[in-house]
Amino acid sequence: MSDSRKKRMILYSVLFAVSAVFYLFWYWHDGIVITPDAQSYIDMISARDPGYSFFLWICRVFAGWEGYQQLAVILQCLLAAAAASAITVGLSRRFNLHWLGTIGVLVIQYGITLLNRFVAQRRYSYYNSIETEAITYSIWVFFFLNLLGIIYDHKKKNVIMAFVWAIILMSTRKQMIVAFGLLFLCLAASWRKDKKWYVAVFSAGVIVILGFAGTRLLDCTYNYGVRGVFAPHTGDSSFILGTEIYVADKDMVSYISDKENQKLFLEIMNRADALEYNAGYAGKGWHNIEEHYSSSYDRIKFDIVNVVIREEQISQGMNDQERELDANRIMNEMMKELLVPCIPGMFKIFCSNIVHGFVTTVLKVHTVLNWVALFLYIAYTGMIIYLFKMQSGRERGQSSACMAIVVLTAIAVNVVGTSAAIYPQMRYMLYNTGLFYQAAWIMLIEIYRKGRK
Repeated sequence: MSDSRKKRMILYSVLFAVSAVFYLFWYWHDGIVITPDAQSYIDMISARDPGYSFFLWICRVFAGWEGYQQLAVILQCLLAAAAASAITVGLSRRFNLHWLGTIGVLVIQYGITLLNRFVAQRRYSYYNSIETEAITYSIWVFFFLNLLGIIYDHKKKNVIMAFVWAIILMSTRKQMIVAFGLLFLCLAASWRKDKKWYVAVFSAGVIVILGFAGTRLLDCTYNYGVRGVFAPHTGDSSFILGTEIYVADKDMVSYISDKENQKLFLEIMNRADALEYNAGYAGKGWHNIEEHYSSSYDRIKFDIVNVVIREEQISQGMNDQERELDANRIMNEMMKELLVPCIPGMFKIFCSNIVHGFVTTVLKVHTVLNWVALFLYIAYTGMIIYLFKMQSGRERGQSSACMAIVVLTAIAVNVVGTSAAIYPQMRYMLYNTGLFYQAAWIMLIEIYRKGRK
């Protein structure tokens, strides 16, 4: 083992120990946080992606019902420590950071947790909670490091690992389909240097298709093991249906062909209108629209759509398994038939989501901070342009500006992808928050070095 590798291993070990203490402290201090979504993963319902439910099941196998949540949270904290150490050591090595630069990367990584604990409305660390983000935030870091390997090093092992991490991410949370979008772009950009552009795009597309197939296979295999049915999880239609109900009006019942579904739709619309969960009750301006939509979306899905369908199913005497399959059928049929008439209203929501998502990724939405966020993006882009102008072709290939472009692309893909399906609340946007500030920090260091030469 070379001396440089030994030093990296020692640094990683020290950082892992420090990070483990940091993340486990919040578990010791705050205990286990049971989120509103937790029970659905604990119960392994078919509407949930399999990854996190399977993780909790493994913890139950080893620790039993009495201790599995404690084991899960400890493992989540250790995974977060591994991710913090990996991103710090990885970026320090790649960009030859001195001690202050290395500490800055680590502090930014810790800072996201501190903001969630002391500033955000949640007031807790995600890693001591029972929710998907407790593991996907960390896995995203490993995924991102392999994307950097694809862009900078062009190594096959990074392609393989990024592919594996993307499958795990999407199998844990459907929103992480954005990982495959980002993988496609990075592969196409990397392979473009050695192949014709259409060959690079085609090859990247094949990798992504294989990834989707692998995710679907895992999903079906999991459901076969749990429910004896080789089929994907249910409930994906509800994401779009929730937005459709928000922007729809009662006259759209004419687009629904099934008489029973028509009755359900009208009851859903009546209840949503009574509680002012429709787009007509939103104020003017993107912020008011986004605020009203985000506060109504989950209530429409869980308190109205699911409840109305369940009440009808109970009246028909359906058992639990029949209810899940029937609810999935109803929501899928409604979603498809309402899609076209709802497109204009959904596009307006989508545009508001986009603005909200970009702001939320770097700051909290606020009248003043919105402009600060715009300034940050302009300054960030300005640093990228400046570094590229100051560097030769060979230097550009190893510049921190390349990482900054990958981060900016990741933000755009995540914001657009999430905005199209649901809404960009903070916990959906935090995947790239630390990476944004880490990239900016490293670019500042590189600019400082250039100025001293």
